[in-house]
Amino acid sequence: MAEADIPELDEGGKKKGGMMPTIIAVTVVTLIAAGAGSGIGMMLTSGAPAPAAPAPAPEAQADKNGEGHGEPKSDIAAAQEGMVPLQLIELKPVLTNIYSPEDAWLRIEASLVVKQDGTLNGDVLAAEVEADTLAFLRSVQLAQVEGSRGLLHLRDDLRERAKLRSTAVVDYLIRTMVAE
Repeated sequence: MAEADIPELDEGGKKKGGMMPTIIAVTVVTLIAAGAGSGIGMMLTSGAPAPAAPAPAPEAQADKNGEGHGEPKSDIAAAQEGMVPLQLIELKPVLTNIYSPEDAWLRIEASLVVKQDGTLNGDVLAAEVEADTLAFLRSVQLAQVEGSRGLLHLRDDLRERAKLRSTAVVDYLIRTMVAE
């Protein structure tokens, strides 16, 4: 009977156990973590009020009728719906060296789409936007404008700057861009 009470030892003096205790320990820890995570999730969601269902947008109603793509309308489409006359102002080409790499040059030819309300001086607005474009491009790195996403981000940034200049600006169109 004394032999039954003594655990079997390997040659190194360690107890034989196998993989089963390790698997059980990992399973227990995983269940505790899952329970704690779901408990915290329930506490966080129960304290927040349920969001109110928004009224269906006109675009969503058009989708139900098989019209439209469900994408938000562009500024140009919104201006055309309001029957505001639009004018295209061509900007002079902007050629400048950019921030990084120092020996790189960027040339942009662009146009502005503006709402014509009779009080807009196109030449002054064009000169201001050209100056803003030049200042912005001098702070750009070449890696920021590479690829289609880079071009879209550049266009969005330049559009925002132009809209800050005048509320009549609807869009900023990049006709050509050359990096050298």
